Amino acid sequence: MNDPQIWTLIGVFSVIVIGGMTITTTLLSRNITTAIGGLRGEVGGEISGLRGEMRAEISGLRSEMRAEISGLRGEMNARFEAVDRRFDAVDAQIGGLHAEMNARFETVNTRIDHLDRDVAALTRRVWGEAPER
Repeated sequence: MNDPQIWTLIGVFSVIVIGGMTITTTLLSRNITTAIGGLRGEVGGEISGLRGEMRAEISGLRSEMRAEISGLRGEMNARFEAVDRRFDAVDAQIGGLHAEMNARFETVNTRIDHLDRDVAALTRRVWGEAPER
């Protein structure tokens, strides 16, 4: 083989190697792009599914919390009503005690008035004169 044939073969092999590398690089680039696009779709789908699950869970928790709060509200209202009834009973008892105390004070006042009258009568009998008032 002579010099021009060797250079021709070197050129042909160089073109074949560079062409193969170019084709390989292009195919790898396309495969990587396709894989990334597929992963992007899968990840997007998973995120959308997770978003839906999270919304459903949060909605369920919100419903449970509302139910619990409503139950607690009812229980607290019942307890406050029971306390109100107790206060009303205490008010009634205090009112009864107030009336009873007033009646007893009136009785004591009446007795004191009678005692005052009796002492005045005794004073008149002993000293024979009317007390000054």
